Amino acid sequence: MKRGWPVLVLLAACAPTQQAQPVMTYEGEVRFLLLPQRLRVTYTVNPVNHSVSGAYRNLSSGDAFLLEGTLLPSPDGETLSARITPAETARLNASVLGFGVSNVPLKASATLSAVVGQNTLNGTLTVNALRYPVTLKRMP
Repeated sequence: MKRGWPVLVLLAACAPTQQAQPVMTYEGEVRFLLLPQRLRVTYTVNPVNHSVSGAYRNLSSGDAFLLEGTLLPSPDGETLSARITPAETARLNASVLGFGVSNVPLKASATLSAVVGQNTLNGTLTVNALRYPVTLKRMP
């Protein structure tokens, strides 16, 4: 057993360590169809595969959405490409004469494309083919 200790110590030294990932939070006001809305985007990044997971929250309406995508390095900062989908929301189930829809969320999904700088997130939110400019500030 004593001969195996050096091998175990070497293997333990090579094992990857689990590091806590920082939570990035951005907030700001965005105008949707002439209505100002307060937004909060919160996410963490997996440094191995650059995947992003987090939440998109409309603070004005209280709606919450899931955020999943990638954060890749770019010359201007980092490029965030994320899909925003409804979290827990009511779903539509309806049929007329045998034809219908099932399990359709009443809230629309969206796509967020942005450049993340040192203190800002600047980009475009696309909802139902309509594009809205987004500028959010990093929160501590």
